[in-house]
Amino acid sequence: MLSEIVCRCEAANCSRKLTDGSCMLVFRTEAGERRAYECDCGHVTVTVAAPDE
Repeated sequence: MLSEIVCRCEAANCSRKLTDGSCMLVFRTEAGERRAYECDCGHVTVTVAAPDE
């Protein structure tokens, strides 16, 4: 089920799919992982995921 979740750009009128190739920064801490994606439209989307337990 989680494998079906797609990361998409959140800019107005965009909604492009964000892939590993558009991931510009990964930051990991004990609290989880943050990823910054830069879309072709220039917008940056940040995702947050809790650590696997």
